[in-house]
Amino acid sequence: GGLISATVVADNLNMAIYFLILIGTAGSAFFRKYYTHPHIDDVIANGKSEEGETLAAQYWGRKEISLKDIAFNFMYAVIVVTISKFFAAALAGAIPKTGWFLQMCNTFFGSQYVWITLIAMCFATFCHKYAATMHGAQELGTYLIYLFFFVIGVPASIIEIVQNAPLLLAFCLIVVIVNMAFCFIGGKIFRFDLEDIILASNANIGGPTTAAGMAISQGWYKLVGPCMLVGTFGYVIGTYLGVIVGSMLGL
Repeated sequence: GGLISATVVADNLNMAIYFLILIGTAGSAFFRKYYTHPHIDDVIANGKSEEGETLAAQYWGRKEISLKDIAFNFMYAVIVVTISKFFAAALAGAIPKTGWFLQMCNTFFGSQYVWITLIAMCFATFCHKYAATMHGAQELGTYLIYLFFFVIGVPASIIEIVQNAPLLLAFCLIVVIVNMAFCFIGGKIFRFDLEDIILASNANIGGPTTAAGMAISQGWYKLVGPCMLVGTFGYVIGTYLGVIVGSMLGL
């Protein structure tokens, strides 16, 4: 528990600093010289559009939600978690642990988080019309994940992390640097726009909500939807790869 709390604090500390760097990158003459930036040019020439302001207001504004919506959202969450735990327990008991490959399969398919991600993704894909009627799901989910971060981050102290576990800060810093280098070098090679690179890197480090928030704050309204999708898809891939790497390392 202490390790998880310390890791979250170290990650969030690096993330906050990195977001400032990304915002600075968007306004940097150096990066604008070597990358195309049509969305930045549009904002400079025309300002933030009324349509974009409306989109921002819709994103950050109050949304209609009823007791029925809250009940259905929590019912959906409980059902998904219950089914996922059942599948995970059944497969963990059925798959033998002889050999590294079966051990990895046991860890992967025996993880409830893999099944939670898979079931949620299938529901959103094949029942998207019904999912769209679940008002308040984003607000409730975002609030609970922030509450989760707060609760596990309270016991951790930045001073203690620096004194007792500096490798956590170093590791998170390396992850951020590698991500930035991969996105900006790869973006240059494949001739991506600067805005796309910045938001893709943001979504990788902070998730879809932070990427969408940055897109709205900068006036890149056409990129709000794509960066939300990229960030969400990253959660799906990251869950699977994280469990696989953890099982390979014997964690």
